[in-house]
Amino acid sequence: MMNSVAFPHSVILLALAISSTLSVLLAKTGAQDTLGQAVCPSFSCGHLQDIQHPFRLRGDPPGCGLREYELFCSDSQAIIHIDTGRYLVTNISYSDSVFWVVDASLDNSTICPIPQRNQRPYIYGLQSANTILLYPDSGQWAAFVSCSRMIKNNAIYRPVACRSTNTSFVYVLTTVLSYWSKNVEPSCGYLAMTPLGSWHPRPNGFASYDYEDVVKFMRTGFAVRFPVYRAPWTYSWILKTCLNDSMSNFHEKMSSSNILNQTSAIVGIDMHFLRCVNDHSYQTKLFWAAVVMVSTISIVKFIIVFAILSRCN
Repeated sequence: MMNSVAFPHSVILLALAISSTLSVLLAKTGAQDTLGQAVCPSFSCGHLQDIQHPFRLRGDPPGCGLREYELFCSDSQAIIHIDTGRYLVTNISYSDSVFWVVDASLDNSTICPIPQRNQRPYIYGLQSANTILLYPDSGQWAAFVSCSRMIKNNAIYRPVACRSTNTSFVYVLTTVLSYWSKNVEPSCGYLAMTPLGSWHPRPNGFASYDYEDVVKFMRTGFAVRFPVYRAPWTYSWILKTCLNDSMSNFHEKMSSSNILNQTSAIVGIDMHFLRCVNDHSYQTKLFWAAVVMVSTISIVKFIIVFAILSRCN
């Protein structure tokens, strides 16, 4: 009984500590924010209104927005350059800290589009010592390959019939990490790749998609994150933060009357936790340790459920 009481108590103390720290920070930066709004007012670009940091326009003062998030306004469109690609900004969500983009080179007049070879965003964002910029908010990519021979008995290779010929066979791969070179058959070569949507729940989860589904994703675009600021956090802080964040997300979805939200909470809590750890410590020993830990817990949960079902029978 002591442990069940201690955990909520510690969470409350942590919340109080965080709220106290935020109060100090807000008090310290309140005047700076007011001044910043006066110097760097919101602006419009294309069909988008009330655009603020981290975005900027060419010619804005150096302190307004970030250069990597500079927008170019053309007629009714807002355009941003990400790595080697040029994209149309279709929506900005300040509540989710992401914005949605569509490949500007995508030919909507054809029924068989694929991205241009040199048109792709950063896979892991533009990283520096303490910041990650322009990080695609998607856990799944589509990789297009051209093969000199037909691929058989490999379900992850989905044919792109409209691009294939008698001597060249085009496929799209959409499984997680499909863009890794080790997943490409020896007779195949890289054509292009693009992120698919965002991390938000999908009807089919992160399943492998056919080309027709990929085209729908391409026309809708994909989400890109606002700047992610990193700090030299300790492992214990990361684990505690991600655990609290995952539990908060879990309770929020479970409190919903929507069965899909409840199912998403149960199925997705492990992935939510791992994603948080990875965001704070990209592919470090801590992340791989968390993968092992979550995998072990998942196996234990499966054994418990199996045992309960067996008893019921």
